Amino acid sequence: MVVTDLMRSARVAMASAWQRLRGSVVGARVPHDSDVHERAPTRASLVGEIARPSQTGLRSVWQWRPMAGLTPSKVADILRRAAMGDAYDFLLAADDIREKDLHYRAVLQTRALAVAGLPIEVRPADESRAAKRAARLVEEVIARLDLAALIAHLMDAVAKGYAVAEIVWATDGGVWRPAEIVPRPAHWFRFDRESGRILRLADGSAEGQEIPPYRMIMHTPPLSSGIPLLGGVARSALWAWVFKSYALRDWARFCELFGQPIRVGKYHAGASRDDVDVLKQAVYSLGSDAAAVIPQEMALELIEAGGKSASADLYHQLIEYLDRQVSKAVLGQTMTTDDGSSLAQARVHNEVRADLLRADARAIEATITRDLIAPLVRLNLGDAPLPVLHLVVEEPEDMAALAEQVAKLAAAGVAIPQAWVRSRFGIPEPAEGEAVIGGQPVPSSETAAQSRAVHALHAARGEAKDTPELQADRMEIEAADAWVEIMDTIRRMVEEAESLAQLRDALLAAYGDLPTERLAEVMAMGFAAAELAGRYEVQDESSGE
Repeated sequence: MVVTDLMRSARVAMASAWQRLRGSVVGARVPHDSDVHERAPTRASLVGEIARPSQTGLRSVWQWRPMAGLTPSKVADILRRAAMGDAYDFLLAADDIREKDLHYRAVLQTRALAVAGLPIEVRPADESRAAKRAARLVEEVIARLDLAALIAHLMDAVAKGYAVAEIVWATDGGVWRPAEIVPRPAHWFRFDRESGRILRLADGSAEGQEIPPYRMIMHTPPLSSGIPLLGGVARSALWAWVFKSYALRDWARFCELFGQPIRVGKYHAGASRDDVDVLKQAVYSLGSDAAAVIPQEMALELIEAGGKSASADLYHQLIEYLDRQVSKAVLGQTMTTDDGSSLAQARVHNEVRADLLRADARAIEATITRDLIAPLVRLNLGDAPLPVLHLVVEEPEDMAALAEQVAKLAAAGVAIPQAWVRSRFGIPEPAEGEAVIGGQPVPSSETAAQSRAVHALHAARGEAKDTPELQADRMEIEAADAWVEIMDTIRRMVEEAESLAQLRDALLAAYGDLPTERLAEVMAMGFAAAELAGRYEVQDESSGE
């Protein structure tokens, strides 16, 4: 292992020296991400697999991962070599801890599947015929692909800093389409030595093999500034796993030692060597079989060790602490993986996670547009405008609270369009003759009388029945009972007062205790109804334009 590390370090040092010498040449240019797509692809470079696996060599699907004995010094060496460009062991270690650490695996899977499960929309870039044709082509290709599986694979870049999938192209009737998109392990690739951003196929050389354009989908989420290799959360999770593995090992030993009581065998002073051996065997057998046979002159005792719970809690607390830090690194919070203390905290934490989901969705959109949609359109339609790919992140909404507000506003006389309610709740319009649940509620006699009173009031005034005045009159009628209750209280004070001064003092003293709850409820419904009505009118005017 030491010789291998020395050879690897020497190889990295020689490659760095060669690059410094190469960079000193006048006019040397640093490559850019767009260089790959600037080169025109050839037909031969588009068909067939480039990163084909082999039974031997660097691209074997069977990997031996010598990561069982990770120590802090080994982790430091792995991360140091990865920062210098030799990330092979780091990428294997990232896969290894994902298999061994169940919590780390769970939070990574949660973040990946949250993006992979988002609805996908494809829209034309503009209203031109070329843009609409490009959008139809992309929709057709995406419908044939398992895009959710591709996105889940690309989200592995959250752990490693980058993820790669290979596009195998084929023609059908003169149209280029991806025949297959194959996920590839990250350690089959490396980055160029000059910029650390140009992907190359690992072939044993310091630079790696150049990859033809339009062949690889490479996802590098903006996790941190700098080159992709330094952005993966696995760099932090490796440290957490090392200390967690120590805690798990020591906890297992603790359980083995103190999970059962201490077994003590006692023999008399005249016992022979054979008698002692019999007693010793009985003590050992009692630990595994919970049964032993010994002479009558001998004794066995089981002694419980005290203070074990405090020691066991120490291991548990350390492991829980490390798991919480991993949750923060991957999900941005801990509330969705551990028990929270309040609903308010859970909502705040869910908002943090929603921010990550939106950022992941935008990064995946950019990657698929650049490495899949752009090649597809350029190969078939030339310079047609690129369609817009959108992963729809729906904001969570409390539907129960919305239903309660709609019911209250409808009871207060607010005209709410059925189409709007159906769209918000996802309720389709029933077909003619189709069996339905529920139906148009019959207004109560009280509500109907109040509505008639409002219209009668406007008819008597000879005024137009616009929405604000209707709502004001409805509030006046709805608040009538509340005002009667308040005025009854004041009337009793007037009757009981012996002087104006006493009435004044009684009113001031009772001001905070007047029965205003119902009045406040009516006013709140009225304000909410006015706001909704205003929004509806603005929307109606906008759509009419």
